[in-house]
Amino acid sequence: MESEGQGKRPPMPVPVEITRGDVVLCLDFAIRCARLRRYAESGGWRGGLVPSMTLYGGVLADDTVAGIVIGKVAEVAMCRLAGCPADLALKDTGDGGRDLLLPCGPTQVKAARKKYQNKLVREPFENADWFVFATWDGSTSQVLVDGYISKAAMSRMEVVRSRRGLWMNRQVPTCELLPIRSLLRIRPIGEVL
Repeated sequence: MESEGQGKRPPMPVPVEITRGDVVLCLDFAIRCARLRRYAESGGWRGGLVPSMTLYGGVLADDTVAGIVIGKVAEVAMCRLAGCPADLALKDTGDGGRDLLLPCGPTQVKAARKKYQNKLVREPFENADWFVFATWDGSTSQVLVDGYISKAAMSRMEVVRSRRGLWMNRQVPTCELLPIRSLLRIRPIGEVL
């Protein structure tokens, strides 16, 4: 039997159901977040990388918030999978690169709308112990949690220039991801002893 992850083949994604209510809550978060951080006026930003779109349940999101909603819905899906509550609190200075505090440690969730052979994480990458990757196209009730890697593994990933050439990314081959269910079994050393 061929092993999932380990550089041979990507792990099987785990589907997680979300509701229209989840999307609405994430849209509300995204609107408040965009206002607070004024993304539209910072650093030459001219709208989001995700275009305006109609999300699952008929929820309309413009290009200033659509990407934030996609990411937050992926976080909600990961929380649902881990059995912990989603954090929709807005912090003035952000989350410090730690989307979730799971029993395994601080976790960053990275979402994409399409399946890719490589996942990209902006360099320098966030200060989290674990990086979870998810896919949600925005139009369905199902988020696919693709897998995860550790901070140590992330630090070994190749650094590549973005297609727009304005920043650098860590490139994570999906075959290097580990099955998400194995992350959920990791516990802090104090809990294990």
